[in-house]
Amino acid sequence: MPPKGKSSASSGTRKKHARKAAAAHGAAEEPQQPKEKKPKGKDKKSKKEPRKKVYIPPVKPAPVQPDPLDTLGLAQKLPPELLIVLRLLSKKDATTKRRALEELQSSWISKARRGGDDEYLVYTLHDVIPVWLHHVPTLFLHPSRRIRLLAVGLHSSILQIADLGREICFQMREVATSDHTESILGAWCLAAHDVDRQVSSFARESWNRYVDVTETSEGKVLLDATLFPRLWDFVQRTLLDPGGVHLYLNPPQPVVPTPASSRKGSGRGTPVRKDDETTSRPKADEDEEDEQDRNARLRVGAFGAAEWVLNAKFSMSEKAKEKEKAADAAPTIDEFLSPFTNIVLWTSLYHGKAPPFVDVEGFGFGQPVVRRSAWSLLQVLVQRFKDHMENVLPTLSSAVLRSAWVEPDPLVRGAMWQPLLVFLKTFPSAWVLEAQSERDEDEGSESGESDDDEDAKPPPSKPSTTSLAGPSPAYTEFLQFLATGCSGSPAQGYPTVLVILSTIPSSIIATGSSHPLEDLFTSFWAAVDARVLNSLDRVAASTAFLSSVLESLLFFVKRLLTAPAEEAASLIYGLKERDENRMTLDVALKAFLNEQFTRAWSELSSGRLKVEGRAAGALLARTLSSLHRISPDLFQDVWKTFTDAVQKTISVDSSVPSLVPEVLMQLPEQLDEGAVPGTSARDLIVQVVKSALDQCASLMQTEEAPSDRVKSLVGILDAFGEHVFADAEVAQRVDDLVKSQTHRLLITIPALLLLYIKYRQDQDACAEVWHQVLQSVASHPDEIVTTLPVLLDAIENDSASDMLHSQGELDEAACSMLADILSGPAGAARISAVRKLLSSTDAFITQNCRENLLRSLVDAFVLHLDTVLHDDKASLQAFTVPLDLLDALSGQRGSALILESMATSLLPHVYLFAFLLPQFAAVEQSQQASAKKLWDQALASSSEATKRDIITLVQQLLHELLVDTSSRATPQQLFKALTAVPHADKDILASVFPSQEELSAMLDALPSTPLDPSLAVIDPLVPPPTLYKAKEALSSEYDVGGFSAYARVVYGLLLYLADDRQAAKENVWALRHFFALYIYAEELQHLPSAESPIFARSVSRAVLQGILDRVQQLATYLLSSTAEELWHTKVTNALLAQSASDVLDGAGKLVVDIVTRARRQDSVRTSRILHMILQHALSNATKVDADQWMLVARKMEKLAPHTALAIVFSVTRYAPEPPRLDRFRNELAAGTLGIPSSKANSEGLWILRNLAAAAPDPESDVIFLPQPRAVNLIKACQQWITSDEDLDEEVQSEMTLVFAHLAPILQNVPGAHWDLVFDVVENNLENASLQDSSTYVTLSRTLKLFMIIEDLVSTNKSLRSLWEERRTANLTLIRDLVSTKLDADVVASTPLSVCRELALQIVQDLPSSLIGRDTLSKMCHLVTDRSVNVQRMAYQLLHEAAKKYTENLVVEAAVDVEGTMKIELPVELLDILQRNLNQEDYDESSQEWFGYLLGWMVALDLFTDASLKVKSGYIDQLRELDLVGSKLLPAVFGLLNLYGGMAKAFKLDIWDVDEFYLDYYIADSPISLRLLTAHVYYRALLLLPSLIRSWLAECRDRQLSTAVASYTSKHFSPAIIRTELARVKDPNAAAELSGENISIKVASAVNEVTAAFTVDEQQLELTVKLPSDWPLHTIEVNGSKHVGVTDDRWRAWELGVQQILTFRSGSIVDGLSFFLKNVTSHFEGIAECAICYSVVNATDGSLPRKPCKTCKNRFHAACLYKWFNTSHSSSCPLCRSEIMTGR
Repeated sequence: MPPKGKSSASSGTRKKHARKAAAAHGAAEEPQQPKEKKPKGKDKKSKKEPRKKVYIPPVKPAPVQPDPLDTLGLAQKLPPELLIVLRLLSKKDATTKRRALEELQSSWISKARRGGDDEYLVYTLHDVIPVWLHHVPTLFLHPSRRIRLLAVGLHSSILQIADLGREICFQMREVATSDHTESILGAWCLAAHDVDRQVSSFARESWNRYVDVTETSEGKVLLDATLFPRLWDFVQRTLLDPGGVHLYLNPPQPVVPTPASSRKGSGRGTPVRKDDETTSRPKADEDEEDEQDRNARLRVGAFGAAEWVLNAKFSMSEKAKEKEKAADAAPTIDEFLSPFTNIVLWTSLYHGKAPPFVDVEGFGFGQPVVRRSAWSLLQVLVQRFKDHMENVLPTLSSAVLRSAWVEPDPLVRGAMWQPLLVFLKTFPSAWVLEAQSERDEDEGSESGESDDDEDAKPPPSKPSTTSLAGPSPAYTEFLQFLATGCSGSPAQGYPTVLVILSTIPSSIIATGSSHPLEDLFTSFWAAVDARVLNSLDRVAASTAFLSSVLESLLFFVKRLLTAPAEEAASLIYGLKERDENRMTLDVALKAFLNEQFTRAWSELSSGRLKVEGRAAGALLARTLSSLHRISPDLFQDVWKTFTDAVQKTISVDSSVPSLVPEVLMQLPEQLDEGAVPGTSARDLIVQVVKSALDQCASLMQTEEAPSDRVKSLVGILDAFGEHVFADAEVAQRVDDLVKSQTHRLLITIPALLLLYIKYRQDQDACAEVWHQVLQSVASHPDEIVTTLPVLLDAIENDSASDMLHSQGELDEAACSMLADILSGPAGAARISAVRKLLSSTDAFITQNCRENLLRSLVDAFVLHLDTVLHDDKASLQAFTVPLDLLDALSGQRGSALILESMATSLLPHVYLFAFLLPQFAAVEQSQQASAKKLWDQALASSSEATKRDIITLVQQLLHELLVDTSSRATPQQLFKALTAVPHADKDILASVFPSQEELSAMLDALPSTPLDPSLAVIDPLVPPPTLYKAKEALSSEYDVGGFSAYARVVYGLLLYLADDRQAAKENVWALRHFFALYIYAEELQHLPSAESPIFARSVSRAVLQGILDRVQQLATYLLSSTAEELWHTKVTNALLAQSASDVLDGAGKLVVDIVTRARRQDSVRTSRILHMILQHALSNATKVDADQWMLVARKMEKLAPHTALAIVFSVTRYAPEPPRLDRFRNELAAGTLGIPSSKANSEGLWILRNLAAAAPDPESDVIFLPQPRAVNLIKACQQWITSDEDLDEEVQSEMTLVFAHLAPILQNVPGAHWDLVFDVVENNLENASLQDSSTYVTLSRTLKLFMIIEDLVSTNKSLRSLWEERRTANLTLIRDLVSTKLDADVVASTPLSVCRELALQIVQDLPSSLIGRDTLSKMCHLVTDRSVNVQRMAYQLLHEAAKKYTENLVVEAAVDVEGTMKIELPVELLDILQRNLNQEDYDESSQEWFGYLLGWMVALDLFTDASLKVKSGYIDQLRELDLVGSKLLPAVFGLLNLYGGMAKAFKLDIWDVDEFYLDYYIADSPISLRLLTAHVYYRALLLLPSLIRSWLAECRDRQLSTAVASYTSKHFSPAIIRTELARVKDPNAAAELSGENISIKVASAVNEVTAAFTVDEQQLELTVKLPSDWPLHTIEVNGSKHVGVTDDRWRAWELGVQQILTFRSGSIVDGLSFFLKNVTSHFEGIAECAICYSVVNATDGSLPRKPCKTCKNRFHAACLYKWFNTSHSSSCPLCRSEIMTGR
């Protein structure tokens, strides 16, 4: 093989080819100089001289062609717009060309094609055709793909316009020059085969449509004998010199010579451009690709065009060929193909830079696309002109064979195979021609002579084998090609190897080697040795390799046996001389075959050759079969070698490859059964089986057999198991071995036992062995996990298992294993074994045992589910094993039948697990899916009767869970599970819920009395405790949600009927229980600390509210029938026993039932339930209906007074005023006079309750009582009060309620009755206490009476005069009630909140005389009340109290000359501000947050109208306690979501933060709470800027500080700046800052305030500038003018102002006031303090009044006090003498 990179061609050959190439380019041949001969061997140095490169002159570029726009005068004819576009086509810039083409297409060609109004454009474009054809060649071959695509599209559009198409044809045939026509056609044809598919597609369409080579037609270009050669000429030139063609089409512009530079002056600094710079252009300006890529692109198009030319030449009709021959100088086919004899052209096939067959740079170097195109051209050339290849073949042989085997690109190789194989099959002599050309070049190189004539002689048609000397380079490269695995493409390359080998003559193979065939196959196997077949698809590559090797082996065997002896010997021994000692040809052939087969088996069995066993076996069998047909003698010899190799593989100590049995199984299948190969194959299998058995027997004697080896031996026996028992003696020996060594086999080789059972056809022997196996397994329980799974896996899919039956050997062990895995954690192996055991046939356990196991499994599942449903600590993991086993068994037919028999006990619990348990327990998704699957499968396969039974049992379970308070499932969850039951009974009420009688019994067992008498504050039907007997509540049990059994049932029923309205219509009786549930839930809402008989205290408030809402909705729906006509008549008639109740609807029957129950046993609960029903029913009643209801009440007042009272109250509230009601009132009022004082606590109490119930709405037109009757009623009450009998508080409470209705009637009636009323009010207030809930009812009624009196006296002077005497005392009592702080054991309740609301409503307008300094301290706790209304009204009162508190402090601070006063916030208020609330649940505790924020509002209200000294005291205390930084700001930032950054912060863009109206606060709205938070933050920024600024400076959280700064400056700073400037403009501030020489200027645009003081027409100015993000940054204080003031003093004033604004949180008014006081005092002669250098103290605004008796200097008291504390002495700061302070 020649050295890499060095050409093997001789110098003569190289010069010859160079001259031909130059001639092809049109260059003149250089004259031949006779070479001087030198003596042989005298000048060996000349051989090593470098070869001279051949000079190929480039194509001379054509001159620049003038533009037809100028030469034809078209510039004057065409429209200016079109002219501009055509001019742009001549520009070099690619973008300009692209825009010109787009404009020409869209604005001209497309419009012309559409016709219509634009049809005239065709005539305009007719003149453009010469210009277009002028640009076509350069545009079609432009470097830019976009331009080429636009150009071919535009050209196609022009051709589709008939007139323009004819004009183009005319121009090309008649007008254009031959060179121009050649360029147009050539560029067009190259574009049709462009490297870009889209470009070539468009161009090829127009080319095929408008260009023809046979027929002449209008609008088509005919390539006749003149044009066709011109086209072929252009294509040739492009193939050989694409750069020259490009230069020809794009000639450089002529360069104007540069005039010689003058020597005048100094030109040393002026650079002179060199000549070569004038012609060079930047590559970016010239094209978009480098020269190599451009040449490759043009060559690809030229190769495609050459293919078209060849196809067109071949397909010409006979007539066209005759015309061509008749023409003058018509070229022949050989002449036509002469360009292909140029070896330079075929360098396009070679990938390297220096092709070995010619001394020029290869065209295919670095261009795979060029090489693919060249191979494609080769295929067309060989297929079309194989009879005319004599002259081309010598050139092609070297190029093709030296390029094919070294091609590195896989895509090129994919395109190479078909052309290569066609070429070699067509011209097998190419191998000899290539070798001969190499020999000729070597000879020419040695002789140093070259003769062109001799070189031109064609090679001999039959070259002699002896004429070759040395190996063929092409064949050597082919061997390297094989050694590299077909250059890395084995799947593509190996199938072609046999075809290639068939074309290689023996002489080529035999040349240059002493063992040609051995070397050839060594190259084959080198690919395996180098592991080049280990690609991604290794199996396919290895299979192709093995197939190729074996096929090639057979091919050469045939050649050796059929070829002459000399040729055959040359293939074995090469062309060396005969050696007497060498083997005979036959022996050598056998040795060669044995070696190859041994190597093939070795590589297969070792796994280096990765071939599937079946495929390898089929290939070997096919090869051996063919070998037998060729030569039986060779087959026998090879077979023996193959057999020995197989036996050797099996006999080794390591594991046998799995490939061996797979290969051996294919041999008898593929080989003929009756022939020698088939018989030999079966004999081999028998030998292999016996060997495997012997080795298994020996392995049993070892302690621990290698698992891999055992597995491989068993695999062989399994593959050929039928041969084991073919011999009786062998079968007996195996029987004895298995029976005697059962346990040993079970441990070491269990698979052998299974094979015995599988292939032993004796049923009795198999059964005996099987029982021994089961006994062995059962007798070794510690090994059962390892021994049993092997048997289970094997028997599971074995048909022989039907013959095996257990006799109970494993029953006990199976029960033990199941108990183990159910009782605790078990390994996966044991669980898997139990699963397979339960799913197995009767071969392992008996049917009875299987049933017991399944029953135990079901029982375990049911019991544990019951535990989990009641115990939240029970583990859910215990369900994994039962569900896994049940899921596996449900698919087994035998087990499924057993489970079906247990369906009634299993499936209801499976349903609960799947649909109920996941609602409150963390059930794994896989467990739930398994349970649902089991439920669906079982239900689908069950009969209808079984389904009904199962669903009934499910409903029973749900019923049990519903009434069971220990169940973890809530009623909502049970209802959700109930709705999922398929095919449920229609009467779910009867199957799931208790019956009506059972529910009534449960309700009657509950206390019917209210939770607390204070509920009368809310519900007037709640009587005083003396009117009912409290029943002891039984100790109830509650579920996890706080529900008792009754509450669970009723709530579940409520959910069900709310979902099923039809069922609700049919069961209106349930409404009684719903209202009872409503009453209990509402009472617990009002009294959270009370002991409810059906709800625990832990029940969620949201759940209670949900119950109230659902009951209201369902009641409204069910009671809608009460609006029907005559409904009230029917019901009242039934109640009065005037008609039967059977005709009533559900609502009517319910009312009758409730009244009937009340007559039997009256109760408060019954009366309240009836009131709730009548509330809905009486809204549509008439006066007649109301009168009938009053009649019912009058008849019941003795038997059921509570129920009768409820009817009266309902009629009064909701029905029109009936006559009986007015009569009833008057009778009651008159009856009071006849009741003595002794009966006032009994009969009198009932009369008063009935009067209050019958009292009309004060806003209505109904008169309660006539004035005389009212006066008599009050007199009767006065008699009861003034009597000696003790009057109960309940009577006075009811009396107060009646007085509230009598007061408007008696307002104009003077008398002692008003004294009685006022005395009752005052007495009630004195006895009332918010600490005692028993006084809440009386207190609430008294406060309402007080408000009524207040309203009456506002318009009644006479009554007001009486009331004024009592008013202040009563207001004081009410104020003291409000300010009372409840003890810790007093729990908040709705009655308490109502009382507080009423009291606060009264004290809203409390006289200032009743608001003291301690009012704030006593009342600030009200903001923490649980009632939002109380909190809201409390703040209004505290707002005024805060002003009063600050006002007192300001006065005290002003008179505190000693500075001993301590300014502090109230302690009670500080307790509120220091609270820690959870920010995570502020939605649930919004009321607490509301109170906390109101506390801060009150604290900030203390700053209103406070002096600077008081403000400073407040701020110092807040700073000391760190309330702002640690309490307020974290709360604010949490509520406004600032901890999440600006992106998540609450949006304040549409809100004003400087105002907030508490009257519009909505308790349930999170927006209201956040807006209040923003307002509090705004006020804190306004009043406490220094504290917030300090927090921001100390904040270490960069993200939070950035968010706070951005949020504040965006939403708060503008409002605060606006407020500060408005303060300065405020009239009050103006009065403080006003003076004779003082002026204040406010510049709102720049946020500045300037204070000026005029002295003798000179001004002192101080400017305060607010930053845009105030108060986050400090205020700038600048003094521009300070006439008459020293710098030190002025600086002290500035610092004082700065201190007030920065550290004292003072306002601008405070700072300017401080400055102006100092200035005024300075010019009035008052000396400044020698400590702070200010006249006015920056803290308290005082003047220096404390003198030193020694030095006579005066000091501020505060400054002096601070000096004493810090210096620890009482000496003067200036003279150091003792200071004795005085007046």
